[in-house]
Amino acid sequence: MGLREETFKLDNSPAPLVINDFMVTCWNVFNFISDLQHLYSPELLEKVTKAVWAIKLNRGPDMLPIHDYRLVVVSDKRFVDTSLYWRGVEVLRDERIEACWEEYCEAKGKDIKETPTGYKGNRRDKDDNFYQVHEIGWEYAQKYFPCFKQQGYEADDWAGALYREVRDGTNQTLRERQKLLYTIDRDWSGLVDESRNIWWANTRYPGPRERIQERLAGEDQVILHTQMKMGYDIGHPIEIFAAKAEAGELGDNLPPGAPIEYIDLTETHPKYVLEKCDQWDDFKEAVCDPEPNLHMDHYHQAVKALHKIGIACPNPWLG
Repeated sequence: MGLREETFKLDNSPAPLVINDFMVTCWNVFNFISDLQHLYSPELLEKVTKAVWAIKLNRGPDMLPIHDYRLVVVSDKRFVDTSLYWRGVEVLRDERIEACWEEYCEAKGKDIKETPTGYKGNRRDKDDNFYQVHEIGWEYAQKYFPCFKQQGYEADDWAGALYREVRDGTNQTLRERQKLLYTIDRDWSGLVDESRNIWWANTRYPGPRERIQERLAGEDQVILHTQMKMGYDIGHPIEIFAAKAEAGELGDNLPPGAPIEYIDLTETHPKYVLEKCDQWDDFKEAVCDPEPNLHMDHYHQAVKALHKIGIACPNPWLG
């Protein structure tokens, strides 16, 4: 039996909607550019970076054929005053989280004073080169695509808001169209719902020995991955949020037993509701628009430009 992406039939009208996790794509571009720094001048490397962004954004999910997609870009934005996301703010105030960390450290024989307990407190720092790649990419994305980031929120929150609009909204185009969540973030996989035409398009390329080779995930793949990696038997991807709350989401530095409102993307936190932000109407308009919006002339021009200086663009892009 072949992989889902080999037999998945893409619709033409309305155009399949791709929700691009900008920071995930940014790391892909940064890692690629980092390997070239010793080969090219800073000036040429900046042009290469622009070309790579044009390729990555206009290609669409690279496990699927080149197609007329509609791309909407979502990203993270911390609060200016605290440099935290809303989860980070609430975690610092939440005595339930503190108790979970104490229990976790006691069970693991760890010193809580030496354990990072802040939200995403275990993430690596970004350097100036990363921020340059980020700036170039965001400038290009904003110029050519609908882009959204709201102070205090993460790209995960936009993905969750999309799910809620599909579930609760009335726009027929959005409800019926194919929706591809293009990210490496497994949190988004809990939003997969074949009855709502929502699929998880994994930016990560699996190793040859991995049991799961599909990158376009439906419900069966999410259920299998949850059983293999977490040891939880779930009947539907949405159940992954309760499983992660019980097991902990250590990728985000949330301990076992963390309150589910920090993890479940299908429901809003009582204090933080994207649907009330000033960008919400624009976001709804962008995801409901049936027309494709890729710039394939940019894609082909960028591929040719990189070939001229000896850089081959793999397809799929292993990043």
